[in-house]
Amino acid sequence: MTGFDAEMYRRLVETSPEGVVLVDAQNPERPVVYANPGFQALTGYSAAELIGRNLRFLQADDREQDGRHRLGEALGKGESCRVLLRNYRKDGTVFWNEMWILPLLDAGGRVTHFAGHHRDAGERLRIDPRLTRDSLSGAHQPTAVAIRDDRLTGLFTLPYLEELLKRDWSVAQREKRSIAVFAIDIDSLDLYNATFGRAAGDSTIRRVAHVVSGCLRRSSDVTARLDGGSLIAFAPGLDTEQALRIGQIMSERVRDLRIHHPRSAVLRYVSVSVGVGAVVPEPADSPASLLEKAQKQLQLAKKSGRNQAA
Repeated sequence: MTGFDAEMYRRLVETSPEGVVLVDAQNPERPVVYANPGFQALTGYSAAELIGRNLRFLQADDREQDGRHRLGEALGKGESCRVLLRNYRKDGTVFWNEMWILPLLDAGGRVTHFAGHHRDAGERLRIDPRLTRDSLSGAHQPTAVAIRDDRLTGLFTLPYLEELLKRDWSVAQREKRSIAVFAIDIDSLDLYNATFGRAAGDSTIRRVAHVVSGCLRRSSDVTARLDGGSLIAFAPGLDTEQALRIGQIMSERVRDLRIHHPRSAVLRYVSVSVGVGAVVPEPADSPASLLEKAQKQLQLAKKSGRNQAA
């Protein structure tokens, strides 16, 4: 951009309210080489105290967090990822660090650094400040606890998914790569509830949600629950054919649960219908239009007999 020089870039990062960190990817210890004032204010540590250290020290001895393992896996592969971690400021207070990590490549395609964007997600996600490591057992993953206003499944909430989709949409648009959305419904859930009761229905929703989210296991994939037995998910980098295959796998794996459903008009077990939409975003496109496309495909799957992906 004309007139937008390195000094202006520096000022942009320096004045950002979001914490920005640069980490050396070539050093196995991945030490911090830069931390902007926003990150220093977030953590309470000065740049001098941060530079040269691996940011794992912000977790103190609170290491049993699912996000740590997903973050380590993404860094090892040189991939981008989003995680939510319990971190500890210099004064010992806990905060929920919502971070987005991006690899930076040189002209030869080698990952030289990782850029980290960090913010305190506690207030925005309405996290109960009493939810500290002392009140969370190892069985409760931090991501699920922190953002599950829907306490039934532990999945992301729809508003949070929409926010992440907007962010990944911009990346996909810039890099001209596909992004896929899945709309999933449990078939005849109302009849299942009428037969076995709401508690049994809730148990089924949890089991189906676990199976569906398990079909999308990359750190960039996101799954949320809308309401009832309706789920929504998105996955960057998948074209229509790939996404449709994953939708079919979702349907197959739910059938494999063999949850008895005697009143289903589809088969004698619980099943799901899946609508799939995928697009390489153009300027005229929007995340909302892709969500709508997936919902239309879901209706098509239902009209075609349910228990399938379309």
